[in-house]
Amino acid sequence: MKKFHFKQRAINKPNLPYFRLIIAVIILIIVIALLLFVFHNKQPSRSHLKTSQSSSQVTNQPSEGKDYTIQYSNSTLFKRSTLNTALKKADLFDFSYLLNTSDDGGNDTKILVYYNQTDQTLIFKFYQNGYQSDNDYQIGGYDLQKQTGIHGLQPSAFNGQPLVYTWENLQTK
Repeated sequence: MKKFHFKQRAINKPNLPYFRLIIAVIILIIVIALLLFVFHNKQPSRSHLKTSQSSSQVTNQPSEGKDYTIQYSNSTLFKRSTLNTALKKADLFDFSYLLNTSDDGGNDTKILVYYNQTDQTLIFKFYQNGYQSDNDYQIGGYDLQKQTGIHGLQPSAFNGQPLVYTWENLQTK
């Protein structure tokens, strides 16, 4: 049998202190990158989310007395809570929309709401910014029993009906 003789070669070992330093720096960079990734993609906690939402709502939401006024009339005919619920369903409590003067906004300066007790309906008179006379309005309505909007109303629909709610835009005055 033949014997093999292996020659020992000298292995060029890198200088250990520099090699360890380079490995440590690479590991440190990876850890920092992972931490940045984790904290950047972390979802906000519920309390932080509520705080940031409420602070943005405070600054962006129109306020009564500054941006608009509301006046209730004939409160003996109609409960205020029932009226407010119906107005919310009819989207007349979206004051940001009503005050918005762009093409896709309400662009309203005044809204009068009348109550037809016989038909259980609310009739709305919308006066848009720049209206010229009391005859310059649009009409809408809301059926309280069916809880749906009413379209195609005639101007006589509110004649003789009591006024129960007035909203006015103070930004246009």
